[in-house]
Amino acid sequence: MPRRRRDIEFDDVVMVHCVPRPQDVIFRNELHDLVADKKLRLLEVHTDTDGMLDIARLDELVPDWAERETWACGPAGPLDAAEEHGSGHGVQERLHTERFRPGDVVAGDGCGGEVTSRATGKSVDADGATPLLDIGEEAGVLMPSGCRMGICFGCVTPLKAGAVRDLRTGEITEAEPGVLVQTCVSAAAGPCDIER
Repeated sequence: MPRRRRDIEFDDVVMVHCVPRPQDVIFRNELHDLVADKKLRLLEVHTDTDGMLDIARLDELVPDWAERETWACGPAGPLDAAEEHGSGHGVQERLHTERFRPGDVVAGDGCGGEVTSRATGKSVDADGATPLLDIGEEAGVLMPSGCRMGICFGCVTPLKAGAVRDLRTGEITEAEPGVLVQTCVSAAAGPCDIER
């Protein structure tokens, strides 16, 4: 008989969390409660004082890392390093990654077009490989996002006209009432208007 999720004991979980300062740890109180209940071993790396995490330090921080299933999320650079490290040790099948932002997309994969911000009236030409978030910020448009802090869907905005391409999957989304797009992973697929 298969075990239900609530029957599974999570008594050997290690979390390596990299943030600039202690106060930047998301759900810090809850994580520390799990540590106190001996349900989690938390290793905080504060990049303002400790520097960026060198992936080779995993041997020191979590000596049995290669024997564990590993989930890693973050920006492209550290995840690229983690994937390379896992592959170099022959354990890439145990590494599961989620990127805050998509990896580099080869120019020419999309057609691009003029992107218009309905909130500001600004329009800018965009290639088909640059996320709308970056396009808007470069044009001086205040673009809400939490992507760079690991808060997904903070950049979601209505697509009012035109179409965008998901940089992760290549899927095209066309504007229709109520359709929302993530500006951090969407690029112009022809002229488009976004609410921001």
